Order: sequence, then C-alpha cells, then structure tokens
Amino acid sequence: VRPVALSSTARVLLRAGPWLGLAVGVSLSLGSATSAFSESYTLDADGMRSAAALSIEQRNPQQALALADALLQRNAEDVEAMVLKSRALRDLGNYREALDTAREAHQLAQSDVEIYSTSLARAQALSSLGARTRAQFWLRMAGQHAPNEEARARAIRDFRYVRSRNRWNTKLSFSVAPTSNVNDGSVHDTISYGGLQGIVLDGSARALSGLSYSGGVTTSYRFSESRNHQTEVGLHLFHQSYLLSDEAQEQAPDAEGDDFAYSSVAVGLRHKWRPESWSTPLEFSLLAGQGWYGLEDYSRYTRSAIARAFPLGKSTLLRLEAGGEQFRRVTDDAEQRSLHASAMLLHEFDNGGGLQLNFGLRDAESDTGSLDYSRILGGVGYTLPKPIGSARVTLELDLEQRLYENYPTLDTRGFFIVMTEQEREDLTGSVGVQFFFDKVEYYGFSPTVTLRHSETRSTDDRYDTVETGLNFGFRSNF
Repeated sequence: VRPVALSSTARVLLRAGPWLGLAVGVSLSLGSATSAFSESYTLDADGMRSAAALSIEQRNPQQALALADALLQRNAEDVEAMVLKSRALRDLGNYREALDTAREAHQLAQSDVEIYSTSLARAQALSSLGARTRAQFWLRMAGQHAPNEEARARAIRDFRYVRSRNRWNTKLSFSVAPTSNVNDGSVHDTISYGGLQGIVLDGSARALSGLSYSGGVTTSYRFSESRNHQTEVGLHLFHQSYLLSDEAQEQAPDAEGDDFAYSSVAVGLRHKWRPESWSTPLEFSLLAGQGWYGLEDYSRYTRSAIARAFPLGKSTLLRLEAGGEQFRRVTDDAEQRSLHASAMLLHEFDNGGGLQLNFGLRDAESDTGSLDYSRILGGVGYTLPKPIGSARVTLELDLEQRLYENYPTLDTRGFFIVMTEQEREDLTGSVGVQFFFDKVEYYGFSPTVTLRHSETRSTDDRYDTVETGLNFGFRSNF
C-alpha cells in the first residue's frame, strides 16, 4: 500500500487496531487533536483504516477520504472503509453522497459491529440533511446492534442530541388490556331507584367483560424557537375499542364492542417561555378537539392550561398546573365549563427508589345535572429501589371523590314517578402494580405490564362499579 504522511499522534494510536475507525470516526460528537510533525510511512490495509479514522478525528476529512478511496480500490466491499468514507464526505459537506455511501455499506453489513457502524453513519448523514426523524430511527438501530455498553451509550447520547435538534417530535402508543368492565356498567343485577326496589338492570347496563385495544399518535412541529422560548403546533389521534367476551355476549346479545369505542382528534399549540433568571420554562397550551363514542359524533372541546416545574434540590421536582375546558356534548347539545388545578411531586431516593405524589381539583359547571360536579383526586406511586427478577416495579394507589349537587333521577310521589334532581356522591379507589422490563429491549423499547383494580361506590346503586384489568404496552428507554 502506498506511503502516507502521518503525525506522531497517529503513529502511536495506529496500534489500537483496525476497528478504531468505527469506535471513533462515526460518533456524532468528535474530539479534536493537533499534529506535531509528519513523516512518510508505508501502511497495510488495517493501518490505513486506522489512519483514516485518525484523520477524521483530527478534522482532516480530505485525507480520510483519500485513504478510504484507496482501500475501496483494493476491496470495493470493505464495509469499514465505506463507513469512513461516508464520515469524511459528511464532514466535507457532501451529505447526499455520504448518505448513499452509508446506505450501500449497510446493505453489505453482516456482523453487529458493522450494522452498528453503518447505522451511525446513516444517522449522521440524515441528520446533516435535516431528516432528523429518520436519523433517530437509525440511531435506535445502532443501539439495537451495539456490540457493547459503551457503544450503546454512544448511540443513546447521539439519539438524545438529534431529538433535541429535531423540530418534529412524534410519539406512538398502543396497548392491549383484558378488562372485567368494558362499558363502566353496574356491579349489581338489581337496584333500588326512585324509591322502587328490585329493579332489574338489562344486560348492557351491567358490567361486560372483554378485551380493550387502543392506539394513538401525537406529533408536533416546533416552528419557532430562541434562547428563551419554544413554540410548537401538534396533532393528536386516539382510538380505543373492545372485543366482548363470550360471557358478555350472552349477557347482552345485542351489544357489540364498537358500541363502547371512543375516538378523538385534536390540534394544539404549546408555547414555552423562560426568562434568563429562571431554570425552568413557563408552559402555555391550547387544545381543540372532537370526540366520537360508539362510532357516532359525541363531543367538541377546547382546553387551555398554564404549567411550570420547580426543581426542589437535586432529586426533587414539583410541577404545578392550572387550566380550563369548554365542553359540548353533541347528542343533547349540553355544555360544560370547568376549571382545574393539579400538583405533581417527583422524588428520587439515593437507594434508586422513586416517589410520585399527585393531587388535583376540578370544578365543572353546567345546566345539565350529569355534567355539573366537583372532583378531588389524589394518588401516590412508589418505584421499588431494586428490580424484582428482570422488572422494575412501581406500586400505585389513587383515590377520587366526585360530587354531583343536582343529578337527575326518578322519585316516587304517591302514585306518580317524577324526574327530580338529587345529590350524588361517588368514591373511587384503585390500586395497581406496573412491571417495566427494561432489560428486555427491542430498538430502545421495553414491554410494560400493569395490573389494576378499581371500585366505585355511589349513593346511586346504578353507578357502583368494579373493574380489574391487565394492560400490556411498551415504553421507550431513551
């Protein structure tokens, strides 16, 4: 192989071996080095690969490109040389050619090291082209095939960097959950109502068991930003439906899972503003949406909120939020106006455990009694400091009180049954345990399993409910 001029630093680091180029040359964040003097040396192929990697590190992409091209003349399917060439082309500003070279290298890659390196190279080129969402995919690919923890950490670091620069932010969610109460039906077969005893509820008014499945996507675009602010517009889509169990279909032959399906579409605007003296921003949000229940047009709503997080030391965070909502139920043109306030406290213990406390208030006003209520809720979650088996475990407890001052109901007046308004109070408690299998990972996502049981006790027997559900989902590790 032809002689090349190398610095004294390069001559020392060449001893690290041929794969130094993959460890150093394809990171999205590279260090720098200086050259002391140059001499001519004759290098074999491995030495030229290492020299090309050192040239990239020393910010001499033209020399790296010449070395990589020489290696490819020797072997047109040299994956490592193609990675180095892609990196050099990217540093020279030839982003499209860098992407084409990285794509060709990836098609030839076979080992985890090669897939990891070519994925990083593709992410680099895509990020430079402004295609940061696709770059994030290839960084997840790199993390999936990382040959060791150090390489995985590099892929995660670069993923977070690209995500912070990406004006588009997209989150996907989906879950499958067996449940004992699809329709939020009563736990009773017979109730007392309007002074009458032993009223038999029909099958669809009682709890129906089945399988819940849901999916959603939230995507936002940050169209304005500066040192002190960020403004983004977003779109949210959600759908949840059910498959009724055989037992439920026997109980309510005319019912179908889609009768209880819920879908929504909403568009929103979020603005974050942080004065120079603040450590966290103030968030303003506005959301307008439409909902469907049972596949029929159901509601229109607009929501607004203001929120801010307050760091309380190194391991504690307090988040406060206040807002309002305007809601209209299309089916009967009923309207509701509500105000809410909430607080959330997060704390990480030195032993690795975590604590989350939630508290919220909501006051809803409406001329329709079923929409006129006040609500108080609180919750606590505790993540155990050590995994149980391969899962991080979080224990959850939530309590809620809901008070309707003028809920419409029937009442007996002598021989007559009339519609009146009475006070109704619901008390709901739920307990749950969540298992997060963070050691079981696929492209940066790990499975979650949540078991939850909730019960509601109401002054109106119709609204006494019990539900037990098991939810399966996925969560991103980074």
